[in-house]
Amino acid sequence: MTDDIWRWSACDTAKAIREGDISCLEAVSAAVARLREANPGVNAVTFDLSERALEAARRADNALRAGDAVGTLHGVPVTIKENIDQKGLPTPNGLAALA
Repeated sequence: MTDDIWRWSACDTAKAIREGDISCLEAVSAAVARLREANPGVNAVTFDLSERALEAARRADNALRAGDAVGTLHGVPVTIKENIDQKGLPTPNGLAALA
């Protein structure tokens, strides 16, 4: 069941996390594994935040265990296009000079 988590919709992933069928770490780990498998051939992700994402997933699981209030998509992995500004991260817009 969990082999293809990276293929699931955000809604299905969020539901599985809420219902305890999978952990946030499992969801993010599946996405990271797929990234590492596919990205060398397509170079879609130019700034890899996998380690940060895995740590965030651990914190997200801890929040669930603690009973903290969480959002609808809590623990669901996402990628953000490199032309969207994010505090503390480069916004190269595909240009090496802006990296």
